[in-house]
Amino acid sequence: MGRNQTKQEYEMISENFRIKSFSSQNCRSLAFLLLLWILTPLQAQTLYDYQLEAASNNPSLRASYNHYLSSLEMTPQVSSLPDPEVSFAYFISPVETRVGPQRARISLTQMFPWFGTLKEKETGSLIQTKAQFESFRNQRNKLFFTMEMIWASIYKTNRQIELEKKNLEIVSTLVDLSLKKYETGKVSQVDVLRAQIEKDDILTKIALLTSDLELLIKQFNEWRNVAPDEEVILPESLAVSSPVTVNPEVLNEIYANNPSLNKIRLEEDLAENRLRIAGLNGKPAVGFGFDYIATSERTDIPALPDNGKDAVIARLSMKIPLFRSKYNAESRAADLNLSAARSEIINSKNSLSTSFYAANRDLNDAHRRLELYDRKKINRIDQALTLLMRSYTTDHSEFDNILELQRKKLMYELERLHAIHDAFVAEKMIRFLRGDQNINADEINYKIEQ
Repeated sequence: MGRNQTKQEYEMISENFRIKSFSSQNCRSLAFLLLLWILTPLQAQTLYDYQLEAASNNPSLRASYNHYLSSLEMTPQVSSLPDPEVSFAYFISPVETRVGPQRARISLTQMFPWFGTLKEKETGSLIQTKAQFESFRNQRNKLFFTMEMIWASIYKTNRQIELEKKNLEIVSTLVDLSLKKYETGKVSQVDVLRAQIEKDDILTKIALLTSDLELLIKQFNEWRNVAPDEEVILPESLAVSSPVTVNPEVLNEIYANNPSLNKIRLEEDLAENRLRIAGLNGKPAVGFGFDYIATSERTDIPALPDNGKDAVIARLSMKIPLFRSKYNAESRAADLNLSAARSEIINSKNSLSTSFYAANRDLNDAHRRLELYDRKKINRIDQALTLLMRSYTTDHSEFDNILELQRKKLMYELERLHAIHDAFVAEKMIRFLRGDQNINADEINYKIEQ
């Protein structure tokens, strides 16, 4: 199978990255779009946009893709016949024959392995190419999943900062109110100090969360392969999906599409292929050859028939695999690899099913927490807090009740935020286990460095 045919086969099997070329018409369209982009406001980038960028720019993913392309070039190397051997011999002392002295000899030999050996080697190379592509798919999906996890953490941290800032506004109002009431002698200095301590705690939390957010953005930019301080449009919300119904079809879908499991299956196929090749390597190899011998004419008998006639010899040779220890060892190694691959398939299926059950449990748990910390409950606390603040400005309402209610509101909002984050992470984990790439490969402008 030729190089181009092999590439076409795997580009049809795998949803491969494509190298885009632009004609002059494409260039004019690109220039128009660029002008349109300059004249219109900058639109916020989504996680999908950042993943497209990472798919094109991430050096680790590019390296994995180039390894896949490199494996395509192995098929013609292993499926070709060994190079023919040509030798030349010059007789320093010519060999005298009836028709004249022999001066030189040219030999050509071509060895042929046992029937089916080259076909099996070609099949093994194709299996390795498929396995390399599954490895690339798995690395690509890990990249996208990692970015999704960081994206969720960015959203959660940014929202925590916003909640703490809202909390700071309320506590700052409490500080001002307590100071006014203290100046008029309506409350003790304790209320003022407690409000100020609460405010300092919130400022410290905001500073810590801001540092965490900066680090998360740097980590996110690392996967994009851009400058650490490159701007990232922060997400305003996270989409939360419904829990997945657990049934055999879902697990079968995971078993069929997970690239890591598919790679192990291909390793099983490769071990079977190696077992067959080991058997074929123990068969004889046949060689065919020709010898051409240059002969000079005899001068002492000019009228001799066939005087100076050159000789042509056809040869048949055979390589006999007499010493069997290496072939037996090759068969045993392939058999052990086959047994190991089958055990790894069972282990991988068990691990995938356990991970799926855990992720789906987390998704269900996150939805239950979302119902528990419903927005309506937070709104009720807001109403109660507003009433207490009004009461505190006019009479001697309990200062502790206001702080306690404010802490409870913040706790509800944070727990709801954690539930949204956990539901998003669990849903993406299920997609990762299913092998969903979450990216349209046709949209990736992936340039291969020649």
